[in-house]
Amino acid sequence: MINIINFKTMAKKEISGNKIVKCMNHDPENSKWGQYAPNGGCKEMMSIDINSTRGLCSRCTSRSVTNMNDFGPSTGYLNEEE
Repeated sequence: MINIINFKTMAKKEISGNKIVKCMNHDPENSKWGQYAPNGGCKEMMSIDINSTRGLCSRCTSRSVTNMNDFGPSTGYLNEEE
């Protein structure tokens, strides 16, 4: 199960059995679903199962389901220092 988290308010402790990852559309050039990424790449962070390697955030998933692919810049929650 994938949970979207507001990175700015995320607790510092990790959830048991989960890890925090960037949406796979953070690098649209190398993403299977890159055509649905916002301009500049997606900035969402997600908590995913520790056995998963990557995930697509709910916003990018919604864009792919509705076949929308013309977007402005991302307004996600990724800490720009990372």
